[in-house]
Amino acid sequence: MTTREEWLNKALHKHVAPLLARNGATVPTDCLVSVGFPGGGSARKRIGECWPRSRSSKKVNQIFINPSITDNPVQMLDILVHEAIHAADDCASGHKGFFMRTAKAVGLEGKMTATHAGAGLAIWINATISKLPVISHSKLDLSGRKKQTTRMVKHECQPCGAVWRAASKWGDSECCPFCSSAMYSDPEEG
Repeated sequence: MTTREEWLNKALHKHVAPLLARNGATVPTDCLVSVGFPGGGSARKRIGECWPRSRSSKKVNQIFINPSITDNPVQMLDILVHEAIHAADDCASGHKGFFMRTAKAVGLEGKMTATHAGAGLAIWINATISKLPVISHSKLDLSGRKKQTTRMVKHECQPCGAVWRAASKWGDSECCPFCSSAMYSDPEEG
C-alpha cells in the first residue's frame, strides 16, 4: 500500500513539477512533502504550507498538507499545486508577483492566499489522479477539538491606570506592581 507521503511526493515530482515547468516555474528536485499540521496559524484553517530552504536543517523546501483533508485526493493535489509554486521561488514572493503569475498560468483561481483549481486545472487534476496509485486514507477530524482558552487575567490599577495580565493562579492582586497603591482589580479574561 502507498503511504500518503509517497503518494504526495510522487504526485509532486512526476506530475506537478512538469506542469509548473511548462509554465516557467522550476520545483526543486529535493523538495519534500509530508502530511502534518502547518506551522503557523490555526490547524483548522491552514490546509497547506510550504517552508523555505533556510528553515530546514537539510536546506530543502518542505511542504505540509493538513491531515484533515487527506481523504480527498483532488483537494490534496489542488493544495499541492499551490504549495509547489511557493517552493519554486523558495517562498520569496508570498502570494504576489511570481506566485500570482504562475498560479494564474497553471489555472488556480480565487484569492491568492486561498486558491482553488479552475475548470482546466480540475480536469488536469482528475486525469493525474488516475495515473497515481490508489490511496485509501482517512482524514483527521478536528471538529471536536477544544480551543485552548487564555489563562491570563487582565488587571487594571484605578489610581495610575496601569494595565497588565497575570496568570490566573496568582489571583487578584492587592496592590499595583507599578505604583504600589491599593487598587481595585476588575479581572477580565482576555
